Amino acid sequence: MDLNDKIAIVTGGAQGVGKAITLALLNKGMKVCICDINQDLAHQFIETLPDAQKNNIIFTKCDVSLFSEFKTAFEKVQSAFGKIDLLVNNAGLVDEHDWKRMIDVNFIGVIHGIKLAFHYMNKNGDGHGGFVINIGSNAGFDPFELGPVYAGSKHGVNGLTKSYGTEFHWERTGIKVNAVCPGPVDTALFYSFPDMCLDKGVAERHNNSVKFIQPEEVADAVLFVLGENRNGALLRVDCNGRRYVES
Repeated sequence: MDLNDKIAIVTGGAQGVGKAITLALLNKGMKVCICDINQDLAHQFIETLPDAQKNNIIFTKCDVSLFSEFKTAFEKVQSAFGKIDLLVNNAGLVDEHDWKRMIDVNFIGVIHGIKLAFHYMNKNGDGHGGFVINIGSNAGFDPFELGPVYAGSKHGVNGLTKSYGTEFHWERTGIKVNAVCPGPVDTALFYSFPDMCLDKGVAERHNNSVKFIQPEEVADAVLFVLGENRNGALLRVDCNGRRYVES
């Protein structure tokens, strides 16, 4: 996929992995809409950009768990840029204490994004086709006793990716759906994890023992998947590198 002058939506794009993905896409010549619930962080991020890139980015406050807000974001991008070529479903959280909210963001939010992408980007409608990249997790492949509901939500993202990333949907929409599934990433989410899981002490020992990767490595993996032009692929990314996981 030639990214120059293409249009992307990145959810949770104001910080962490989403911010790194947004920067990577801007550096490839894309125009990007950040969808995030944190308006202050989004504006602070945009202010740090060079003037040339400030012309290629917009922000819309959006809770992805609310279909109406997500739909408004798509409409805003259509109005501002005329089309949408890529959706990165990145917004997510870890909170086993409020597991319902976590499912709403991590899983329902991804469903909302895919449904909206299939409407607004559909080559058989008013769109031109394109890509959806879901940001999953290594926890979507393995048991994760400290965050079972989190793991369940990410297993669900993998299932959505492989089921939507099929010829059946490609022929009807012209949209390819893939996932990038990182291990622990050096973000605020990683450091807040002990307070949000089932056992803080065990989680602190877990965090001290694992090797994390940088957000930029996840962003590079997103570019890699786009370059590979696959459909229904799950790319695992961690301290051992990146490799496709076949199921």
